[in-house]
Amino acid sequence: MKTKKMTDLVTKYYENQLSADELSALKESINAASDEELEKTLSALWQQETGNFADEDTILGIKQDIDRLNARQKWQRRKLMRILSRAAAIIAVPLIAAFTINLLDRLPAPAASDMIVAVGPGEKVNIVLPDGTRVKLNSETTLNYSINDFNRKSREIDLRGEAYFEVARNERKPFIIKTNSLDVKVLGTVFNLQAREDELTTEIDLLEGEVALTSTTTHQQVRLYASQRAVLDKSTGSIRIIKNAPPVGAAWVKGELVFHATPVRNVFKAIERNYGVSIHLDKEDTIDNDLFTGRFSTGNLNETLDILKMHYRFNYQIKGNEVAISNFRLNQRKN
Repeated sequence: MKTKKMTDLVTKYYENQLSADELSALKESINAASDEELEKTLSALWQQETGNFADEDTILGIKQDIDRLNARQKWQRRKLMRILSRAAAIIAVPLIAAFTINLLDRLPAPAASDMIVAVGPGEKVNIVLPDGTRVKLNSETTLNYSINDFNRKSREIDLRGEAYFEVARNERKPFIIKTNSLDVKVLGTVFNLQAREDELTTEIDLLEGEVALTSTTTHQQVRLYASQRAVLDKSTGSIRIIKNAPPVGAAWVKGELVFHATPVRNVFKAIERNYGVSIHLDKEDTIDNDLFTGRFSTGNLNETLDILKMHYRFNYQIKGNEVAISNFRLNQRKN
């Protein structure tokens, strides 16, 4: 179907003027349309609606619809991301949101009753949950919840990785986060939770409010208050509270990597996740016992490695997504 005819049908749909036959024709055209035809249709709709800008919730809704495609098929997510990438930056109107929903309708439905959002290396995703809770997902993170139960029977999610939460308050339905080592229960607050399976600790930095924590192994329960950090040692299951702690765990939200007495091995792992690269050291054992304190802006991989190089005097070479580090020397590190 021609782009102009598709554009006319979408416009009529938004105005509730489609007949049954036209609605059927629109669905068929969307299913059969190529990337180029869909992009031309969106461009035409944007031009029609110039000046009618969406509010933040509309833009977040569009981005959330795109992010949820991770629960379906990655190649389809990339396809729609290319087509809709300009929406949040220039003209995201309610008409586009309606059209986006129709585009999503042509994708296969999830096989399970869970909504799963998976973020790959070097990526970050913002989503809004059905209860209004806003979540920023860091790289290599998976969040899932029951489509049927969330915000109806309960507000429970499962997290593997790292995320920054702004939880919508609801005293009748506490917000519960399940991880492999720690359960977090809140009513409404702001915090960063690091629950990566390959780390020795699970950590939460609380910026506002209070949360209740329960160790899944020892069942130890503690209360965490604003400006405090909780660190759970996975080897023992015990929770330690640090008062008046700077929220270094949430630095990634502002485009920074912040480390305080962090094992160098974990520093390299954080760099790998943030930039979506693999780092290879010629002598892995040279970094086993050293701790690093410092701060990086995450904009440029070369700049980050250059700063680290000032401390450890190593050489590095970047080829695609591979980083080779050689001559890593602790004994020549600057203080």
